[in-house]
Amino acid sequence: MSWKSDGPPSSHGSYSPSSGQNSSGSNGRNSAARIFQPLHALIPTFLQVKSKFDSEWRRFSVQFQDNKPPSYEDFRTLVEGLHSLHNIPFTLCYTSHSGDLLPITNDDNFRKSFESARPTLRLLIQRKGESWEEKYGYGTDTTDRRRKGLSLLIPTVSRPPKRTYNISNPEDFRQVSAIIDVDIVPEAHRRVRLCKHGSDRPLGFYIRDGTSVRVTPQGVMKIQGIFISRLVEGGLAESTGLLAVNDEVLEVNGIEVQGKTLDQVTDMMVANAQNLIITVKPANQRNTLQRGVHSRISDWSGTSEDTFTAQRRDNNNDTHSSNGALSKGHRNNNELSEDSDEDIVVDHTKENTDNTASESHHHHRYQRNR
Repeated sequence: MSWKSDGPPSSHGSYSPSSGQNSSGSNGRNSAARIFQPLHALIPTFLQVKSKFDSEWRRFSVQFQDNKPPSYEDFRTLVEGLHSLHNIPFTLCYTSHSGDLLPITNDDNFRKSFESARPTLRLLIQRKGESWEEKYGYGTDTTDRRRKGLSLLIPTVSRPPKRTYNISNPEDFRQVSAIIDVDIVPEAHRRVRLCKHGSDRPLGFYIRDGTSVRVTPQGVMKIQGIFISRLVEGGLAESTGLLAVNDEVLEVNGIEVQGKTLDQVTDMMVANAQNLIITVKPANQRNTLQRGVHSRISDWSGTSEDTFTAQRRDNNNDTHSSNGALSKGHRNNNELSEDSDEDIVVDHTKENTDNTASESHHHHRYQRNR
């Protein structure tokens, strides 16, 4: 079958005769232009959602105001309220056409999920760290199915599918404790920072008042102090391992607790519970950071080596002093065994001293011969 076109060829492409219209004339060109005009994605007026969290199901619809979809944050807040997830970190995933679980983390992939809503968007809500897709990657099921389909056509040795493991840096990593100001705080003290990051997890320790011993210019005195009395099992303080029972509290967020009552210190800690910086004097001083230990050991060893070298130099000078002194040393050889410990050391080095003296004697004789 062939047909004619009186007008110039259209830039949109050729006209298919299966549409039942003639391609000649202006009507044919206009109809072809209407056919090949790109269609914009239609945004529905509302979105039907079927969500699942554990064994709980919810059906609801999201209304679009002025044909504008809501933001990801608004949608997440809506889901959080429907399933009562205010204090639970969770992830949102939807089921695509191919059957994969894909995440919803921003506005872009949230709008992309509209394509899978035919007519209902199937939403899966999981706690953080529970889903395999979060650990091994999203969309791996489709890849496994494609490999399985090819293996049916090509006879090969059956092997278990390999998953790609996530070896990147840990996600959602938050620091909950730290030892700070190590160079400022004395060695016997420790300054600890405890961070809650908005969670309801308690700090997990109790305080009491007691008597502390301090060294003052007037001498050793007993004063009132604040101590940690108990650690709550599973609390933030116990999990960090930086605080212990009977540790003395010295400061709370830079404010000294000396002279304050137990209620005042408690109020200070409650007010700064989200970011608590507490300075304590550990009851067990073995776990404190000892600054400069290696330098002190090295200085001591260097000093001992210098002292030993100086002693050997003095012994050599005494040996080189005169031949009379050497003969005197030989005559007093029997008396050295009855002398002090220092003489015993000299007696042990007598052989080296004799060798040094003989070398000195040969050296002087060589100088005279020259």
